[in-house]
Amino acid sequence: MTRRRIIEPGTTWALSRRTTRRHFLLNPDEARQMEQAYWYSLGYAANAHGVSVHAGCLMSSHSHEVVTDVRGELPRFLRTFHRLLALITKAYRKWPEEVFNKRSTGAHELLTPQATIEALAYLIANPVEAMAVRYAKDWPGAHTLPRDIGTRVIRVRRPDHYFDPHNPAWPDVIELRLGMPAMLELDHGVELAQQRIAARVRERERGALREARRSGRSFVGPRRVLRLAHTKRARSYEEFGSLDPQFAAAGHREAAVHAVRRLRRFNAQYDKALHGWTSGDRNACFPSGTWWMRVCHGARCGPAP
Repeated sequence: MTRRRIIEPGTTWALSRRTTRRHFLLNPDEARQMEQAYWYSLGYAANAHGVSVHAGCLMSSHSHEVVTDVRGELPRFLRTFHRLLALITKAYRKWPEEVFNKRSTGAHELLTPQATIEALAYLIANPVEAMAVRYAKDWPGAHTLPRDIGTRVIRVRRPDHYFDPHNPAWPDVIELRLGMPAMLELDHGVELAQQRIAARVRERERGALREARRSGRSFVGPRRVLRLAHTKRARSYEEFGSLDPQFAAAGHREAAVHAVRRLRRFNAQYDKALHGWTSGDRNACFPSGTWWMRVCHGARCGPAP
């Protein structure tokens, strides 16, 4: 069962989704077909569901996004985005099985401006910390740089794979603007926010270089990345059963405590309402932010206690 999330308009999220068994199905290619598929799928879903995209990065075995759910439709956005990307990937790679693993999308709410900066820097520097390229700008696939956030407009043509060119539902060209998160724009302005994000990216790049020297590993490099087969799998060690956080506060204790209390109140009211619903009470009131019971079953929702 998918873990409960409080879905409310205006929430900023850090998202991630992995391929099945960590295959390199999303690996960049010289024709840039996967990059085109990624931006088109992301732009289509964002425009359809009122989501503001701030940054995106398509790695070989997973993707990262930082978005703001303007209308409170995150689940529908994720369904549309991942479905389109998976279908295009299957057609392009001639892959007969599922593209993404069966776990739900990793999503945690960004509570503070510093948490948002950290999430954006992590996304941008991810190819470096994965030992793929020395600098984030060298990643040959779909990626975002600090200067792109709040300024870049991506125009992407419809991919040649999967889509019916005669179907008017699929636009020939999609525009996707990478906006600056509102909390950063209000606190710092666009230019200063870009500088702070860039500073954290440089720190992460230097940290990756120190780790490479300590461990004796070398960066793969963009040319070798492009030659990797999509049937290859990631081999890096991952701890089984590691925590999947629901929010990030970047050390802001007051914000974290408030989020924990809010989540506990939400779950308590949800459990009470769900018990009443399963007992036949169709007037049971679920807390504000309930998604599945409200959208799929028409349950009543009200303010949290």
